[in-house]
Amino acid sequence: MLKNIKSLFILSEEKESNSKTEAQPENLSDNSASPVLSPKGNVDNSILDKLFQALDDNNQQGFDYLEFRKALIALNALSMDEAIKFQSTFATASTMGVTLEKLIESIEFYKKVLINEENNFIKAIKEQTTVNIDEKNSEKEKINLAIKEKSEKIRKLTEEIRGHQSEEQQLRLSIETSEYKINETALNFETSLNIIKKQLEEDATKLKQYIK
Repeated sequence: MLKNIKSLFILSEEKESNSKTEAQPENLSDNSASPVLSPKGNVDNSILDKLFQALDDNNQQGFDYLEFRKALIALNALSMDEAIKFQSTFATASTMGVTLEKLIESIEFYKKVLINEENNFIKAIKEQTTVNIDEKNSEKEKINLAIKEKSEKIRKLTEEIRGHQSEEQQLRLSIETSEYKINETALNFETSLNIIKKQLEEDATKLKQYIK
């Protein structure tokens, strides 16, 4: 279950509190110019849930890394040195035929699962960029051309020109909002992904260090 997978990767309170706490875009509904916003990567709980679900969906049969980590987490309540926790957990796992090589292979397997999720995410981001930015940029350029052409006409076209100017501004604001949201989502994904990847790398290093 997703809840069980999440419990294997404990986030500190600081990391959890940082989730989606960065400044959001200012109200873009008015006609005032808005500053270009640069989103920062934060841990996104919805992204983490999707990544954890991917790990859960691809959970290998038998005692693998996820089961090892579950057993390791169970020792947190005990006052034990980290090396002892790893060695004790591995000793128990070895009675079921688990080897260090199998655990490292399992970690590599789950890293590939995350890489696949990352590739799917990158594809989705590209599609969103095409729909929400590239096509709107193209439309904005057409409107700018219409503004330039109609500005050269007689006064009776003034109201029509103003209408195009308003439409261009709305598109510009919409593009800025879309860029912010897409960039924020991309950075949130990377930040969230790194949380899990870092844990995987740390555990792989510690397994190699502690399990001889």
